Amino acid sequence: MLRWLTAAFVAICASVATAAEADLVAYKCSVRGSESLDIIQPLVFIIRDTASDRVVVSDAMILAFNDGQPVEGRLVVDNASRTTFAWTVEVILQVSPVKLRYRGTYVKSSGHFSILAEPTGYANNFTRGGTCQVDTLSR
Repeated sequence: MLRWLTAAFVAICASVATAAEADLVAYKCSVRGSESLDIIQPLVFIIRDTASDRVVVSDAMILAFNDGQPVEGRLVVDNASRTTFAWTVEVILQVSPVKLRYRGTYVKSSGHFSILAEPTGYANNFTRGGTCQVDTLSR
């Protein structure tokens, strides 16, 4: 599964950049305390095109519920201390469709990553923490 996710990550990187001079920032985030059947997955990939601020997010659950495709995200905050992204995934839990709203924050000074998942229409939410490996990829 990890090999397949890594190959998907490389394909996402190739599809995100639109301009030859654009830089891509790739976040490979490992989430502690998560398992493969959790709403928050143990491995989350986020790609940001710095020229357009286009964001693409992928993990095993996104690929399973979105026909093998990553989802578009959005940049919420990017300042000297942190970068925050948001994205939504529609899943089927038991027999009902549920939209899960995610917010992931990368702390630049420490490499810490925190992620929040909120199922719309429900009072509860889920949080986890971890770290990200961040790479800048130039075309």
